[in-house]
Amino acid sequence: MGDELVRVAREGGVATVTLDRPPVNAIAPDLLQQFDATFSELGADPEVRVIVVTSAIPRYFMAGADIKMMASATPQGGQEALRNSPFAIVERTPKPVIAAVNGHALGGGCELALCCDYRFMVDDGRSTIGLTETSLGLIPGAGGTQRLPRLVGRARGLQMIFEGRRVTAPEALQIGLVDAALAPEEFEPAVQAKAAALAGMATQALARAKRAVLEGLEMPLADGLRLERELFFEAVASADAAEGLAAFIEKRPANFTGR
Repeated sequence: MGDELVRVAREGGVATVTLDRPPVNAIAPDLLQQFDATFSELGADPEVRVIVVTSAIPRYFMAGADIKMMASATPQGGQEALRNSPFAIVERTPKPVIAAVNGHALGGGCELALCCDYRFMVDDGRSTIGLTETSLGLIPGAGGTQRLPRLVGRARGLQMIFEGRRVTAPEALQIGLVDAALAPEEFEPAVQAKAAALAGMATQALARAKRAVLEGLEMPLADGLRLERELFFEAVASADAAEGLAAFIEKRPANFTGR
């Protein structure tokens, strides 16, 4: 296994983060450390306007935790590994993040996808997504118990977690777990098209909208409305807002720069 477990390719304003920890991108401290550092860098880079997360491993997006490593870890070591809430940095990144789920996304792989803003999944007749931890006598530990029910509903989310259910792309689309289920030949073009479209939008506005939604949902309504107003006035002062308003008045397409 090489040392580079997380690779980044940039094209325009799109950064593609590719996970490459054979054989199945199992979660382990080395992968998490590189992943966290990568997202910290991309989140702070003004030239990056959209992030795509995908896998270099055929048939696997991410297959959860490294079971052998987990079985040999002490309780204290396991607690330390989860102390910083793996993948929460994805949710906090002030840019749209697309999960390009090009294979099985199980356990922690599903939890990573849940942290992303968009989930595109390949419909190849075999790839599945789900939280499978209870089959090991565990529960999801990277946000799955909180994010899945919020996305698909309490009853369905709880049943999926209880039963460790793995669903295919069409069912995941039906229940709202993914945004698109795409045939293999359509998958990459669709991900690239969505990323390019988002990269052409007003990055500062998207960042503030993302923060308003994520933080506001955890607040009383009055506090959420107060946060929204604060972020609105911040957005008004951005160069993108000036461009958007000018373009509307001049009846032309806006040329947003992400500033």
